This record gives sequence, structure tokens and C-alpha cells, in this order.
Amino acid sequence: MFLYSISSRRRRAPLAPLVVLLLAFLPGLARAQDVAALPAPWIVVESSGPAEVRHDRGSWLPLVAGLAVTAPSEIRTGPAAEVLLKHGDDRVHLMGQSYLELPPAAADGAMTRLVQWLGEAFFEVGHRSTPHFEVDTPYLAAIVKGTAFTVEVTHDDSAVAVREGVVAVVTRGGASTDVRAGMVARGYAGLTGLTVEDNAAAGGGSAAAPPADADHAWPTPDFQPISPSFPQM
Repeated sequence: MFLYSISSRRRRAPLAPLVVLLLAFLPGLARAQDVAALPAPWIVVESSGPAEVRHDRGSWLPLVAGLAVTAPSEIRTGPAAEVLLKHGDDRVHLMGQSYLELPPAAADGAMTRLVQWLGEAFFEVGHRSTPHFEVDTPYLAAIVKGTAFTVEVTHDDSAVAVREGVVAVVTRGGASTDVRAGMVARGYAGLTGLTVEDNAAAGGGSAAAPPADADHAWPTPDFQPISPSFPQM
């Protein structure tokens, strides 16, 4: 009855102050600053062909343009599918027959981390002064400050082909190198080393790794192996 006795002018007043008061004083509800601290979601800019998403190991749902995808989530694509995701200045172009995981964000939020379990994806990462973007695969990890590169993953190997800038590539066995534009680094199932090739040479053989860049202080990749179900679409 109290609510209906408020004047029409007061009914048009913003509800934000009331919501903040409820969040601050009612037990069991999220605090306003906690909501504001949640990491920004990935936005689906485009999606064509069979593509699905599930959040926190829930049910698989259609992945459609305009959808906001929050971690932890997984995305899988079927044949001939293409998905474009955006997160601030970062973009991911995921191709068909691929499986991408968005793991929970790190406590400090300094590193954006994705896990690519299968397929092909092209990454365009906004430049910052320190490494802030990491792509883990079963056989290697790529860590960047800001660049453009492609990651391909099969059941036998993982490859990172650099289009622009420099990508630090690290394997589980501890092998690491800085891979520059025009080069591709590859890690293999059951092996600890890396091969680095000239990406422009079709079928080119293994080449010497590019020299390490002393100006880069690359962090240790955060490998967290799991065994997801690969796409069956």
C-alpha cells in the first residue's frame, strides 16, 4: 500500500539509489562494488553456421550475434562455421570445427586468458606496454603484448603463425622463443621442443628460432589441462 501512495513524480524517480541501498544492507545479495568488478564479457559480433556455447558446464545453447559470453564458458563450432568475438580492443575470429574455452579470470585480472583445444582461430590483440593476453593449447602457449596471430590445434600438434608484432611461445617442457611476423612456431604431442619456420615458404623445413628479445619480460603460461569433449556437430 505504501508504494501505491507515492506521488507520480516520485514514482518517476530513478531506482538506482534504492538498488544500491538494497545491495548494501540486505544479506545474501551481491555488493555493488562486486558487481562492478566483474570482468567484461566477450560479445558475439557475428556467428554463422553451427555454433554453440555453454556456461559453467551447463547445457549447450545456440551461439548467436549479440550474445554476451562470460567466463567460465566454452564455445564449439561445427563444419563451415565462423564466429567473431570482441572483448574491448581484442578480437577472436573462430573458424569451423573448433573448441575454445574461456576459463575463470585471474584474481588480479591482469591477464586475459583463453584455452584453444581444437581448430583454428585468428587473434587481434590491442597493444599494451606489458604482456596481457595468453592463448593456451594442449602443446604450447602464446603470450602477447598486442599483435595479430593465428593458432591452429589438431590432436597431434599446435601451431602459432604471427602476422604482426612478436609472440612469446612456450611449451610444457619449458622450450620458449619469441616468434616474429612471418614465422610459425609448432609444438607436438609427446615432444618438449619447438620448431620455427618461415610461414611464407610453402612446405618449408625447420628453421632457426628468432633471437630472444631482451626487452620482453614474458610471464610463465598458466597451463591447466582438462579433458573437454571435442565438438561432435
